[in-house]
This record gives sequence, C-alpha cells and structure tokens, in this order.
Amino acid sequence: VCRCEITLKDSLSALSRATSDACKQQIADTACKMQDNTLFPESMPRTCPHENKFKFDAPMPATFDPDLRPVRICYMLVVHGRAVRQLRRLLKVIYHRNHYYYIHVDKRSDYLLREIIKETEQYPNIKVAPWRMATIWGGSSLLRTLLRAISDVLKIWKDWDFFINLSALDFPIEKDEKLVQYLTKYRDKNFMKSHGREDDKFIRKQGLNRVFVECDTHMWRLGERTLPKGIIVNGGSDWVALNRRLCDYAVFGNDQLLVQLKHWYEYTLLPAESFFHTLVQNSDMCESFVDNNLRVTNWNRARGCKCQYKHIVDWCGCSPNDFYPADLVRLHTSRPVFFARKFEESINQEVVNHLDFKLHGEYPPGTPGLHSLWENVYDYLDGPDSVPDSYLTHFASFARQGLSHLNEQLANQALRVNEKIPPNCDLHVASVEMYKKDEEFSGYVVTFDAGWLKAGESEEALLSHQPTLRMLDRTSALSKRLESASVGTNWDIKELVLRDWGGLIGPNSDLHLVARWSRSDDDFVVTVVVIDPVNVVADYNDFRTPSKAAGVTETPLSLKKPLRPGRWVVRFYVQRQFTNICAELDFYVTPLEFKDGAEGDSQLREINRGVVDDSQLNAASRNLYSIRTTLNLPHNNLAATELANQAVHVDGAKLRRWVDAVASGAYKAKDACLAQPRRCYTPRQITPNLCENLNWSSMSPDPKSEMISVKPDGRIR
Repeated sequence: VCRCEITLKDSLSALSRATSDACKQQIADTACKMQDNTLFPESMPRTCPHENKFKFDAPMPATFDPDLRPVRICYMLVVHGRAVRQLRRLLKVIYHRNHYYYIHVDKRSDYLLREIIKETEQYPNIKVAPWRMATIWGGSSLLRTLLRAISDVLKIWKDWDFFINLSALDFPIEKDEKLVQYLTKYRDKNFMKSHGREDDKFIRKQGLNRVFVECDTHMWRLGERTLPKGIIVNGGSDWVALNRRLCDYAVFGNDQLLVQLKHWYEYTLLPAESFFHTLVQNSDMCESFVDNNLRVTNWNRARGCKCQYKHIVDWCGCSPNDFYPADLVRLHTSRPVFFARKFEESINQEVVNHLDFKLHGEYPPGTPGLHSLWENVYDYLDGPDSVPDSYLTHFASFARQGLSHLNEQLANQALRVNEKIPPNCDLHVASVEMYKKDEEFSGYVVTFDAGWLKAGESEEALLSHQPTLRMLDRTSALSKRLESASVGTNWDIKELVLRDWGGLIGPNSDLHLVARWSRSDDDFVVTVVVIDPVNVVADYNDFRTPSKAAGVTETPLSLKKPLRPGRWVVRFYVQRQFTNICAELDFYVTPLEFKDGAEGDSQLREINRGVVDDSQLNAASRNLYSIRTTLNLPHNNLAATELANQAVHVDGAKLRRWVDAVASGAYKAKDACLAQPRRCYTPRQITPNLCENLNWSSMSPDPKSEMISVKPDGRIR
C-alpha cells in the first residue's frame, strides 16, 4: 500500500520487478520517505580533530620489542559454497591456540555447515555462528552480518585484540608470528584500504549517492540522494583488521554519529566497503586509521568488471580474479601485507601449494593427495532439489555404471554367480565429488549404497570424462591453435571456465561452447556448426580467434529447448571453407530420469522427446536454410524414430538404459571400490579394492586439508 504517489523513476522500476508483497511494501515506504525528505538527516556530527582525512603510516618495523604482550586475533570467516577441503586447509594454516575463529556459513550452504561443524568440534577456540544470513554481493546484509559477528565475539571471548575478516578464498602469504609481531607494534590502530582515487569519483562509482533497498535477495536502486553534510565519506575494501576498541564502539556505542551512520548504511550499496572507514574518519578514533588492509587482492578489471551481478543488484560491480602462479609477482608490495585473495583450488591448486609449502615447508616425499582435488557437487542430505535434474540424472547413471564395474571385478575374480551384485538392486547416491589430478579434470567420484551391502557400508566409483574433440585436418591453421574445446552450461565469465566440469547436460540446459587457443601471429574466422542427434543443423556461429595472443572464446549456442537427447556434434571450419572439416567436438544431451527431483513424472515424455519440428531447432530464429543446403546432411530417419520410441518411457528399466547409453558417451566407469571390507566372506573370496587405498577415492588420505590435533607449538600445520 503506497502512502504517497511515487514519482521516482528508479523506485517505480523496482516496484514493477519485485515479486513479494513485503518487498514491494518496503520499496514503497522507502520511496515515500525519499520524496518527503525524511529518510536521512541533512547532516551528521564529526568529532575528528582533523579537517581532512587522516592516515597513519604503519611500516614494517626493523625490529620487534620482545617485552610487548603479543596480540590475540579473532578471525571471522565468512564462507559459502561447497569447497570444504579448501576451508579446512585455510583453517589449518592460520590456526593457533592463542587465536579465535568465528565462522559464519551462508544460509544457503547447508552441506558446508554440516561438514565444518564436524571438523571443528575438537577445537574450543573455533565456533560456528548459530545463526545464518543469506548475504548477497553488495547487500546491506553483509554489514549486518559483520556487526552481529563482532557483537558475538566480544561477548564470547574477552581477551582478543584484533578482529580480522576472511573468506574461504583468502590465504596467508606470511607466517602468523610475523602478523602478530606487526599488530602488536600497532595494537591501537585500525587497518582498512581506501579507494585511492578522487572522493567524488569514488562516491559515484560506488553508488553512495544512490538509495538502495535489499529484499527478495536483491539490491534495488530507488533513486538519488545527497551525502550528509558535516562528515567525510570514505571507503575502499570490505576486508579489514579492526582493534577491539573500535569493534566495541561499532556495536555497543549509541552516539549520534554511530546511530545515524548505521541507518544511512542500511540503504547503501556495498556498505561493508565504507562503513568502518567513514566511522573511524569522523570519530575521535580517526588518528588510528591506517590505509592498508594487510592483504593483496588480485584485480583484473578487464575480466572482473563484467556486470556479472546484475541479476542480484541494480548496479555494475567488479570482483577480483583467482590467483594463478603467474600472478604471484603481485604479492611483492612496498606495504606490509599478510594475506592475499582470491584463491580457488578448483581453478588452480598449484598456487595454493606454492604458498603453503613456502610458509610451512613441504610435506614428506610420497605424501598422498598433494596434487589431487576433490570438491563436493552433491550431497543427498541437501535433497534432490539442490541440483538440476540433469545433474541428478547423471549421478544416478554414474552409480549404475559403478555398480556394473564392481560386477566386472567380481566376475573377473571367478566368484560364484550369487556373489555378484544384482543389477536391479536398490541404489542410493550419497554424494558426488568433482575430481582433479595435477590441475586436470579427471571426472566425478560418486559414493553410493547398494542393496547388497549391510547398513552403513558404501561403494565409490570414478567416472572418467571421455575425450570428445577430434582434429580431422592436422595441416589446418585451426589445428595449430586450438588447444581444447568443450560444451557446458555454467559459464564463469570472470575465470573463463565452465563450472559444470565436463558438462552435465540435459534437455533444458543453456549451452556454451568454450575454446582455448594458443598464441599465434595469425588470426582467422572460425565457423562452428552444431548438428543434433538426427543429423540436422541446429545452429551456427562465426567468430575470430584471439589476435596475436593466447585466449579463450565463448560462444552461446542458440538452441531451442528441450534439446533432443543423444550425441550432438560441433564442427569447426576455417574461413567458411565448408568442404574441409578441421575438427569435431561431441557433446551428449542425456534424457532426464527426474523432474523436479522426482521420478516418473509424465512431463518427462515431452521433455525427453525434444523439439519435434526440424524448422524450430534454433532459439534465435536464425535462417539455417543456406548452411543446411551447403552441408547437405542426410536426415537420420532411423535415429528420429528411435528417439520418438525411447521418449515414451517416463520411468523404469528402459528409461534407465537409455539414460546410461547416452551418459556413457561422455563418462565411463574407470574404477570402483568398497568403503569398508566385507564383514563376512570365505577365504576363497577376493573382494573389490578398498577405497582408502586408491588415490582417486574421496576416502583416500588428504593430509594437506586434514584437521589434526593441536601440536605442542599451538598449531595444526
């Protein structure tokens, strides 16, 4: 219900796009207060004795006073996602019994919460926040999360000196002893990074002169505002190191400056990037401000500023990139720094290993798992609706393939027939991990239970991704430059990778073709033609290879859904020479076994049938007549009939066989194992391998991310 006639253009736009009544009401109420100038005070008090911004210089001391009491640090880890092993590894390297650790797990990351609670129970100085918020990029909820966490840790632990927030994508670049010595020297200071540009430019770029409201997991822009008079608005990075005095003031103070600033920042984009800066610069603590947040951030604005958050915020924002070994030169700075970000072991593990081994020494020769990565993509406790139906379908097929592989092992060992696992036994997929070895994606590790095993026992299988790119003309310019190509659904525009590793494609998937090119002085036009399982051209695209540089090209495929299940082919031509196929890439669209996480839905019949009319295959309504005529591909009537017959089945063995036949084109069971030895077997029997003894298994040792007992020196690394 609007209590005024809203005239603000941005507010009207937000109202038209918001979905819930509560969110619309919040937007309307805020817009009305904006229009009658009652939302914010015109001015705020400033108690800093300096007229302009104050910065204290805090260089690295040449020596440290051994008589000073070492500071104790309270780390707040703001974490989300599924990379629990990387989080454990971070905790392992920053842990000391003298410090404290408070972990906030995003409300949407149930798997991570379950795992980290199990891992940290043995450490009294690590606590997981009993409350969770669904923070979004740029949202006011992140500042609320920080302030609530600071309030908690002030009450829980009475003797820490500094509050440092980290994400799971941070990693230390100096030893803890050096950080403690540095902060001990400057224990009355606060460390924050300023923007380093003109204030007016920063304010406009940051959107501080606009009003935002967070609701429905979105930051809505409602209109412009003037900055309050009397204070200096400052900001930069939301990664900070704050002393206890400032923390106590920020959460328990009640003076006019603090109360009004908290209200003002409730309606601010990226509030955590400037709230503490502005609070310190305008309070009597302004002389404690050090323009250094003690960390290096890997900015590549050409790739990180792609407006990739437009779906959650009415603004164009930037995000830092992951570190690769080539980026390590950025760690050499003139200012004291102790952490860097961002690191993702799923993108590059070598750089994390380098820092870990440099700080803490290498593990003994022969240590397992040092160059292996497992990252969870599915856990049954999250429920079947936690992943797309295409993922669930693939994972069920992976379990069946793993079961079949175990049967082959048993048959090869000449066991009695009744020792084989029944092929129709009840299968339950417990979890799935993406597996990389030496930086290369190797496939998926699926953990499943079969009806033949006793309760609590399970098996694992490694589903290896099959090579699908074929170079057909080794003399072509394309063969000299094309390093790899793949089709998938989850394109990361910042890191230039497909996040659905190997492609887990179903009829309703949005597809991207990604190609990696080596450096060359020659660039040329590539035409890619997409051919469906019935041998009909469904799409084509022209693009130019990267000029005089290595690079990545990404091409969205304009295919109308539902996609026809089966083997699709992407053909590569150079300079539109259609008589010469330079390369072919296969990708597989697997029919769905599940609809909204459930089996047997009658809608599967229509979904798995795919688009029926050949003239309707292209989602962009491209005219395919010319390219179809040029290539003159024969229509595969037999495949079309087979597809129509297969799509009739919405459940049962026939559907599963069809799913497995298609899925196995992209993934094949390479190995399988038992989680535990059989409890009952005769001396004549040989059971399959134990998982803990196989280096691909998620149950094999992984010391680099294993949380162990505290050692005499107070550490666990």
